[in-house]
Amino acid sequence: MKVIGMIPSRLKSTRLPDKALIDIEGLPMVIHVMKRAQLSRALDDVFVATDSREIFDAVEKYGGKAIMTSPDHHTGTDRIAEASAKMDAGVVVNIQGDEPLLDPKHIDMAVKPLLDDRDLQVSVLVTPYRKFGSPSDIKAVLDLDGNILYCSRTDLPSAARTKVDEVLKMCFIVPFRKDFLLKFASWKQTPLEKIEFNEYLRILEHGYKIRAVRVEHAHISVDTKEDLETIRDMMRSDRIKDLYTK
Repeated sequence: MKVIGMIPSRLKSTRLPDKALIDIEGLPMVIHVMKRAQLSRALDDVFVATDSREIFDAVEKYGGKAIMTSPDHHTGTDRIAEASAKMDAGVVVNIQGDEPLLDPKHIDMAVKPLLDDRDLQVSVLVTPYRKFGSPSDIKAVLDLDGNILYCSRTDLPSAARTKVDEVLKMCFIVPFRKDFLLKFASWKQTPLEKIEFNEYLRILEHGYKIRAVRVEHAHISVDTKEDLETIRDMMRSDRIKDLYTK
């Protein structure tokens, strides 16, 4: 079964304008993500799906494959559905374009449940997290079988009655079976999805399961200037970077 990686990337960002092309140690952020995804053993190919000619040109400049998509998509998942619709693939992995410290092994771990269980349609990474009160991060709680029970920008579970030392943050490496991805994209946005600004609730609201795959030490996404400075500091000593910059 062919597995492809899709990196949705747009230039417009309300919190950090043009962040996809921000320089980090000599490379645009989205190029770091692309190069690291290409190191995954689970992926047969990697593409960047974008509505920006600047991003498209940058990807091609660094030897990658880019696909132009409509500017009208509400979510990155909808964008990769358009980009992969006519491709020969059994699994499409949504890889966020704003996580330049992506670990390729995490892609392999995220894909494995779909290779092992033919009935499973989608999975997602989760990681232990101790930063509370951050609406930029989507937190999740799991059922007893390890599936996402609910996910929110609010801290979950509630600490109103019981002390909570750690939560699980969703990390957006999300493998979909291609047929299910296209079905997802055909659905209208759902009520909770709109409230939470979280497209993965569309899956839960339609009654499907999302398998959670726990990983340790997943890195942050770049949402703010503070995140960017943290990532730049970490990238200087990052060992994976050496595999694609030397």
